[in-house]
Amino acid sequence: MKSIKMTTGLVRLSYARLFQPAEDLSGHEKYSASLIIPKGSNTVAIYKDHVKTLLADPEAKAILKNTAGVDDGLRDGDEKRPDDDAYAKAYYVNAKANTDHKPKILDRDRNEIVDPDEVYSGCYVQAVLTLYVYNTSGNKGIGVSLNAIRKIKDGDRMAGTVVSEPVWDRLLYTSDAADDLLCVDLGERRILKKKNIVMLT
Repeated sequence: MKSIKMTTGLVRLSYARLFQPAEDLSGHEKYSASLIIPKGSNTVAIYKDHVKTLLADPEAKAILKNTAGVDDGLRDGDEKRPDDDAYAKAYYVNAKANTDHKPKILDRDRNEIVDPDEVYSGCYVQAVLTLYVYNTSGNKGIGVSLNAIRKIKDGDRMAGTVVSEPVWDRLLYTSDAADDLLCVDLGERRILKKKNIVMLT
């Protein structure tokens, strides 16, 4: 096992380049987005569990050679972006996709979104990701591939006023956004719906 697929809970989209690829620091054209994840959320716990699973896998160990000091891809917004309210009390991951694997962009009803103005930095989404191990040119860690984005709700665009209250996962699990179409990866936990309240067990 060299990779694991996961679906996030509700996260906030930032630096979204989903309809038109842009050149990354390596000079390669990529689709990409930064996903802002509130600290203490189920998504953070699931991500960390998947990283542990990957690092314990024999195939991954063979690629990494040594798992000490491996970059897990999860960034602390309070440390890395202390002056940006959008990243306060949150982690974030930078997810990318090659130009020959354009991410699917869907609305809440799973219809394809073709209007770039509909999905923007600041809106709230779910994301389907693939976590994988890499060891290239002395750099090793957990990479994050972006497979799909599902827009759940609008939010303040990043260029404007930022809502800093980390309510994303709570909103997801206590609203009609948590419908049967959501395939939220909760590991061993189950979702129970009762009177519009979704409970984790």
